[in-house]
Amino acid sequence: MSRSEKISKTFTLALIAGLLIVSNATLLGVAATWFPWIIPTLPGSADNSTIPFASLTAVGLMCGVIVLFGSLMLYHKPAYKKVWGILIIVFSIPSVITGGGFIIGFILGIIGGVLELRKPKM
Repeated sequence: MSRSEKISKTFTLALIAGLLIVSNATLLGVAATWFPWIIPTLPGSADNSTIPFASLTAVGLMCGVIVLFGSLMLYHKPAYKKVWGILIIVFSIPSVITGGGFIIGFILGIIGGVLELRKPKM
C-alpha cells in the first residue's frame, strides 16, 4: 500500500480537529494571560481571576494533543483503528468546555471518529 493510499478522510478530519482544538485552547490561554479584560468574568471567580481559564486551557491542550495523537496513530497503526476512533471521540467531547476548537474542531473530531468506527475491516 502506497503512502498516499494510506491517508484517509478520517485521518484528515481528526488531524484538523486536533489542530483546531489545540489552537483554540492556546488562544484562550493567551487571552487569559495577556488580555484578561477581553474575557467576561466567570460566575464564582473573584475579581475576574484568570485561574479558571488556566485550568480550562490545560484541559483544552490535553484534549487537543490526545486527538492529534489518535489521528497520527490512525495513520501509523491502522490495525487498531477502532481504538483510535474511540480515543478521538472521547477527547473531542470535553474539548467543548474550552471552545471545542472553535466548535468546528469538536464537530470534525466526532465525525472523524464515528467514520473510523464505521469503516469495515481491511
